[in-house]
Amino acid sequence: MMPAKQGDLDNFCGIYSLVNAVSHLYRNRLKRKNLYLKLINQYHQKYNIIDLANYGMTNVEMDNLITEVLQQGYYYQHYPITITMPYRRISKLTTPQLFSQINQFLNKYPDNRTSVIIGTQYHWSVVRAIDGEFVYFSDSSNFNKVSRRKFSLVNQHKTYKIYFDDIYFFERAI
Repeated sequence: MMPAKQGDLDNFCGIYSLVNAVSHLYRNRLKRKNLYLKLINQYHQKYNIIDLANYGMTNVEMDNLITEVLQQGYYYQHYPITITMPYRRISKLTTPQLFSQINQFLNKYPDNRTSVIIGTQYHWSVVRAIDGEFVYFSDSSNFNKVSRRKFSLVNQHKTYKIYFDDIYFFERAI
């Protein structure tokens, strides 16, 4: 029998991806549990936490957590990050073009100052790297390496659909 892992029993992957993205940018300086609790508390103040556990998080809820927790107050002062959603107004792009642009952003600096969160119909995760064959994730579940062919920008059978509204670029200040 396999032990339960994050994502098996809850749908908190959006919360985990935010913690993982900030952790990646601020390596040993971030207290992950405190950020996790702050994000959960903020979510609970505005939305139904039971809905999060049952159905997961939308990009509207993700936007709220980013705005209310990461882009103001304590976390903004101590862990400044520029967060953009570069594909919100784009509709004409192929999956290979998207992956190429994400990869360029991830390799913008040699010192891990960038991070990307993507959402699919099933899961939120932090993209760690992309090569010609795979997308690599920093993930708290088993979603760590997936063939690029398994992703699509349109609904296709047996693929992860990437939504333009669910792509976030994180960049740490110097």
